[in-house]
Amino acid sequence: MATDLITMKDAQFFQAIYRRGLVFLTRASRDKKVFLPQRKNHPLSYLEAMSVLAVAPSARKKIVARYTSSKKNFPISTSGILAWAVTNAISEFSRKEKVAIEEHFVKHEEIFDKKINSQGLLELEESDDWLGTNRKGVLIENQAYYAKILDLLSFLTNDDMYAFKKKRLIRSVREKLDGAYVLDRTNSLDMSVNPFVAAFFAPELFTNDDWEKTFDAFLKSENLWVFWGGLRVLGKSSESYLDEKNGDSWFFVNNMAAIVLYRLNLEKYRDYIDKILLASSKNINWQEHAGRPCELVMTAQNKIRIKDFASITLATYIYLYRLIAK
Repeated sequence: MATDLITMKDAQFFQAIYRRGLVFLTRASRDKKVFLPQRKNHPLSYLEAMSVLAVAPSARKKIVARYTSSKKNFPISTSGILAWAVTNAISEFSRKEKVAIEEHFVKHEEIFDKKINSQGLLELEESDDWLGTNRKGVLIENQAYYAKILDLLSFLTNDDMYAFKKKRLIRSVREKLDGAYVLDRTNSLDMSVNPFVAAFFAPELFTNDDWEKTFDAFLKSENLWVFWGGLRVLGKSSESYLDEKNGDSWFFVNNMAAIVLYRLNLEKYRDYIDKILLASSKNINWQEHAGRPCELVMTAQNKIRIKDFASITLATYIYLYRLIAK
């Protein structure tokens, strides 16, 4: 083990849960049930893209092919997360497959490029976030998604234009989305989990010092952090905070936050990472719904609520375990 987050005493326990998660994910992937939210006319989404790196390579390539062969224009979250996944598994794709991937993302990048505002930031009139909530404007997570599209195209095409756009984006993000901490969106001091999401996909958007400044403020304020090992969607001090919605804690976001904190400064954030790991392990081991992989949230009243029939929670737990058990 690289750290003592997983002690020798507990190694078998966490390994068993990791394997349980893999079994659930593999079974549901085989049955084509794991990725699809229970909404009509929504066959492909970020839910599937987020899980790509957790499934077997053969299944992974089939998922990517479904996107690249589709004529649908996907939202920035789907495109950005898929770009992140493909970049991390690029060696598995053949030359022909890479050509199809390149064509797909060139088309999508051209669409998003037209949405870059005069300040060099991606600004969208409509943008469904991972909660299914419509958010408008310059959002931190959307800048991260766009950064991943530029990274992938830079690698596939060797065109300096994408590297230039990435540098412009980083410069603009640091100028317009930095305040007392990394901002959720421009002109807002709301504390939310979205900077954790952005740091998971594109940590290069800010320096490590800026990320630490941000997460120190978020975790110590008790606006976001929940004692059992999770994060609320939105800080309790925010004017738009609603207990029945923003007080929820999503396990897949918690797992992503633990990965971000681990990579950033393990020693400083060890206690937070440990609590998230234990809470997520308990979730997979005991709280799945009738043996089915599904998305669960912990409400502000500390009650489990079942969400869509999907499993990014399993995928992100798998990523977390692989990181800390290497």
